[in-house]
Amino acid sequence: MIRVHQIKTSSRQREDIRAALLQKLNMPEADLIDFHLYRRSVDARGHHVTFSWTVDAKVHHEKKYLKHKDVVKKPNERFDFVPKGNIPLTNRPVVVGFGPAGMFAALVLSQQGYRPVVIERGSSIKKRQADVNRFWKEGVLDPESNVQFGEGGAGAFSDGKLTSRTKDPLLRKVLEELVHYGADPDILIDAYPHIGSDALAGIIERMRDDMIKMGATFLFDTKVEDVVTEEGALCALVANEKTIDCQACVLAIGHSAMDTVHALYEKGMRLENKPFPIGVRIEHTQAFINEAMLGDFKDDPRLVPARYTLTEMTSNHKGVYTFCMCPGGYVIPSAAQPGQLVVNGMSYADRAGTNANSALLIQCDASDYGTNLFDGERFVEALERKAYAMTENYKVPVQLASDYLRGQTSDHLEGVEPSYALGYSFVDLNTLFPPQLNASLHEALEAFERKVPGFVSSGAVLSAIESRSNPTVRLVRDKETRMSSLSGVYPCGEGSGYAGGIVTSAIDGIKSAQALMDRFAKCEVK
Repeated sequence: MIRVHQIKTSSRQREDIRAALLQKLNMPEADLIDFHLYRRSVDARGHHVTFSWTVDAKVHHEKKYLKHKDVVKKPNERFDFVPKGNIPLTNRPVVVGFGPAGMFAALVLSQQGYRPVVIERGSSIKKRQADVNRFWKEGVLDPESNVQFGEGGAGAFSDGKLTSRTKDPLLRKVLEELVHYGADPDILIDAYPHIGSDALAGIIERMRDDMIKMGATFLFDTKVEDVVTEEGALCALVANEKTIDCQACVLAIGHSAMDTVHALYEKGMRLENKPFPIGVRIEHTQAFINEAMLGDFKDDPRLVPARYTLTEMTSNHKGVYTFCMCPGGYVIPSAAQPGQLVVNGMSYADRAGTNANSALLIQCDASDYGTNLFDGERFVEALERKAYAMTENYKVPVQLASDYLRGQTSDHLEGVEPSYALGYSFVDLNTLFPPQLNASLHEALEAFERKVPGFVSSGAVLSAIESRSNPTVRLVRDKETRMSSLSGVYPCGEGSGYAGGIVTSAIDGIKSAQALMDRFAKCEVK
């Protein structure tokens, strides 16, 4: 099999792709046995919509076509893994947290017969959806079952964007498993794959039910409160005041379980400070984004709602960038603790909402919050409490982006109605952030307006505060064994400081599960 890149067409019809493939390689039809699509991207920047395809083709005279500059031998992307562990486990391994990292760690452990015990402090997805919907409608927050905590992790309410720059071969494993459990097969070929928050719930449930059939056990609404060690090695976890014996644990707790992080630190786990971003959500109408990004093709039925990615390095040496852009989406209430306000973004599978939104983040470092280990955590919490105090009952503080640059509180909207479910209040967001962060965000917004005319001046609305895209500390692990300073504990995922989204978290979870299985043999005790 060969992999052929850069096949250009103006349509998505298979016969047109086939014709373009034959033409690109100057290949007679008799040489092409079969092909299937591997990747699809779209370019609408010129005067035509152009689809660019990568295909895997079975051909006669393979060596001849491998000489072409856009052709390579199809790589082996099968997930072939055989555990090598020989240290006996007297108890089943435990996975703490069932977000993307924990989910895929538990899946791989289950597939290899390790029968993991999964502990999740939040609720199962259906109960969690009910708790989240109650919060979004009534402002009643459950601190243990919300957008941050529960089956599926924070990603379950961040619309399943699977965009990633990683070239890791495990990417294919992640996408294929999601398709196996019900995701649209198009995620296997789209350059910017997307599932949708509404579709994710069923996928998560089916994945969990399959793991149970393979021998996994799930403990929801169960919070890890303490870690028991002997001579620096894990021997038990304490959860809901009960002791669970274990010698091997994949720790995928997410970026908001700081109470668990503090408990681990007290038991001797090594942590380190890390930079992290903080900022706002910026909201436009999707019609404006379509026109700005697609121009004459803004209504082309072949294209999905447009997205964008913008970055700027400011004069005070801070990176400002858009992240987690949600076409046809919603700004959502995402608090996990009472008295703290957090926003995030999501869209459903059809991406049919009136607005588009994106995080607009400023990279922060010790010069912003201090050099002590938990200074970053205190900095974020103080800003979340300040944002909450600016309004009432979890209303979101908002401001026209143009008024933010002028330093004046907005008193009206200009065509963009905030999509945040619990209502909004006008504030001056310049009073929320420290001066150096305001300076960076001002400079970046002015640059983005030059890059995309109307990005600010079209009535764009800022909502605050976007503060949970990354943790403030890293749970240090060994590069080779992937274990922390507590032997038997494998920190992984975004919350441990080793990933930056659903896909990279899932891959990190798989690799931590592999490391565990390469050290420990299966537990034979039922």
